[in-house]
Amino acid sequence: MTTDKNDKTMFAMRISKDEKMQLKGLFQDMGLDLSTAVNLFFKQSLAENGLPFRPSRKRDNKSK
Repeated sequence: MTTDKNDKTMFAMRISKDEKMQLKGLFQDMGLDLSTAVNLFFKQSLAENGLPFRPSRKRDNKSK
């Protein structure tokens, strides 16, 4: 798949201010900005043909 650098579109989403600040700090520590991190997630999703991680439900210790 080839992409022209000029062939881009805008993507907007809503997120809480607190989560955004936490994520910006997390990704900054990894040398990434928020936009790069989101693009990395999208590209890896395409490479995996799905989510780039295995989603799971947190276990409640009481429900064993």
